[in-house]
Amino acid sequence: MSFSDKIDEWIQEAETRPASALMILKLVANRLRDLTERNEQLLAENIGLQDGTRVQEYQKRVAHLEYQLELLKRRLGGDETALLATLPEQTAPLALLVYNAHGRILRLELDLARADLGRLSGDLHIDGELPRLLCLPAHEEVLLLFTSGRVSTRTVAELPTLPLGEDWSWEQAALPDEPHAGERLACLMPLSRLALADFFIQASRRGCVKKTLASMAQSVLDNHYLGRGTPGKADQAFDALLCNKKERYALVTYEGRLLGLDVDGLSYAAEERLRLETTDYVIASCLPGQDEFLLCLTQNGKVIQRELPNLELARSTTGRGQAIIPPSRLDQGTRFVGAACLRSADQIVVLAADGRLSLFQAGTVAGAGAIPTDSLLLSLGVIPADAAGPVRP
Repeated sequence: MSFSDKIDEWIQEAETRPASALMILKLVANRLRDLTERNEQLLAENIGLQDGTRVQEYQKRVAHLEYQLELLKRRLGGDETALLATLPEQTAPLALLVYNAHGRILRLELDLARADLGRLSGDLHIDGELPRLLCLPAHEEVLLLFTSGRVSTRTVAELPTLPLGEDWSWEQAALPDEPHAGERLACLMPLSRLALADFFIQASRRGCVKKTLASMAQSVLDNHYLGRGTPGKADQAFDALLCNKKERYALVTYEGRLLGLDVDGLSYAAEERLRLETTDYVIASCLPGQDEFLLCLTQNGKVIQRELPNLELARSTTGRGQAIIPPSRLDQGTRFVGAACLRSADQIVVLAADGRLSLFQAGTVAGAGAIPTDSLLLSLGVIPADAAGPVRP
């Protein structure tokens, strides 16, 4: 029955039963209010279509979906038919990115048969921050997260490649996005999982964690802002990862604390999850996978291994985590410089204080309990065994 037919019926009802007139008037007023709101919505949509804003919004959505499809193609090796058929067999060249807080990024094309990769000269300590290492296929794209919460994206292919086995300096490194005043480059995050991920997860140096829905990626990339991931000014952004529901998330600190978290239980607001000593801070975050173990590296090359299937998840909002470094070793000055979740078949890259970059088999160093080195170690990077081929989602 149409609204006009209802009006005729209500008038007859009011004439027959005058006592019901007030109730009928309220029904008419509510209906008119609903129609007015709907009319305003239609008018706004019509104006949006006329001035192009709605068209631009749809165009942005289409462009973002095309962007995610392109990322997915890269994850599958760049073959469009791989989205509908079997994954391609060809391997992709691997790139090792060495980057610092000033936004400088060195790109090396890896040779996995070579143990000595070369040497980085110059100042390796920048305002207390050490260089970070990230290995990924050369067709990847990365998100640059700055300590202000600002983000930008770059493809690895945009970065110039430097030859292995030589000495490099930061002056040779690319500067794809120079940090703005008061900010530093916090981390590089691979983006190829974006179309398959449920969340961004951020960790701060002082153990604050927050998650952001991956469905908000278009807004994040359009506005070039993900957020600092910490409520305190004394803290700063440290790392960001893409993850899915029901995954586990682990944090490792400089003084040997390990905290396991359930991704589904994390807040969308930055919350302190680790209660740290003033001298302690987060040095690694990772998503433990099946058949992986946690490898933690000390500054003098010692390796501490922990199995992850029984990783204890934190039950309270803020905790101390598990102690991995025994108190006696902690008193002797033992500290972690890196940690990662990996398999025995994976390889690792380490950066020493003399600037040397070296490659090792993860299973070998885990079994030996140490990395042979004549210098203190500064950073750890992981090369997954399947990284040279298309990464399966």
